[in-house]
Amino acid sequence: MTKSVTSPADFWYPKFDTQEYIFGKTPNTFLMAVIPPAALSELGQTAYAPADGEGRNGVYLAQIGYQVTSVDIAANAVDKARQLAADHGVHINAYVGDVLEAAPAQFDVVIVSFMHFRAADHKRFVDHLISALKPGGLLAIEGYSLDQIPLASGGPKSEEMLYKREKLADDFKELDIILLQDTKRQLNEGPRHQGEAATVQLVARKAVPS
Repeated sequence: MTKSVTSPADFWYPKFDTQEYIFGKTPNTFLMAVIPPAALSELGQTAYAPADGEGRNGVYLAQIGYQVTSVDIAANAVDKARQLAADHGVHINAYVGDVLEAAPAQFDVVIVSFMHFRAADHKRFVDHLISALKPGGLLAIEGYSLDQIPLASGGPKSEEMLYKREKLADDFKELDIILLQDTKRQLNEGPRHQGEAATVQLVARKAVPS
């Protein structure tokens, strides 16, 4: 007997089916530190937030001047992202899409916040992110590590879906890795991300051809 696997859309739609912003309305603090308000002139003008959920990271980037593309698999999350952008007086190009398919374009900045996939989909996820970067583009990722399993601040409890620093180093070896570290920190990101968390953080840049 074959065990059924819930699709990402079917998994996430009921979680986002509330007026509450389950991961909060403020951006991931690591990504905000990597790309502060003063970074626009240095990094470029376009940004991509795959699996952006209710839009907190995409809206932040729009607030500091980026032209933002925000994608999520759950239609109700995209609706909330558009509303959050409107509430802040900014525009984001938010739409329903599968981040395991071809990247919509190439961008100056790509940000990933707690986006986790099964092992079978991991290479497609990596290829998607690399192809979404312009030459010279910056990639920033934060996700839960294996040390997150006993902690209660969110994330999957399946080892195959958690980040491993050594695996990320290999995944993104064609990029210039600026930062790659394991860390323990406190999360305060809506009701679903609260408390001590074990994460992996990566910052990398795509080389400009000589």
